[in-house]
Amino acid sequence: MATIAAEKKNASPADYKFVVSRAKGAEYETDGLREEFVYRDLGFADATLGNCHAHIIKAKHLHGGHNGLHRHVVNWQFAMVLKGWVSFYYRDRDEEIRYEEGDAVTIPGNTLHELREYSEDLELLEITSPAVYDTIKEDGTSMPTPGTKVRIDERVRKAS
Repeated sequence: MATIAAEKKNASPADYKFVVSRAKGAEYETDGLREEFVYRDLGFADATLGNCHAHIIKAKHLHGGHNGLHRHVVNWQFAMVLKGWVSFYYRDRDEEIRYEEGDAVTIPGNTLHELREYSEDLELLEITSPAVYDTIKEDGTSMPTPGTKVRIDERVRKAS
């Protein structure tokens, strides 16, 4: 999938929209990148015309498959643990890092990483730039674009 960022070079902060995402009654989508998580879109992609995306990720269960080492074709990726804990391995650092409640990390785009473990009560805030991007496995093959990202891409294209 071509990223929105490649097509939205002219979107500037002057074009951004006011968007509110309420916690009460919020829906979590199940067709994100990982089967073991659910995702709550916070409207950031709509507000920034696809320049950024923010969502809350919650663990559904501990029995999900792991995606192996992969990278996201993004400018950067930010994550903050809101509840529980999670550990990731980073190839360029050859290090596994465990993040606990309140911890945050910003990683440059295209950083090879792998989710290793997480608590059953994990909740995390993730923000990326751009909103829609490709995910590439260590062997260079693309991972399928999740339904959540397809819908964001469609909304942003329609709004522009």
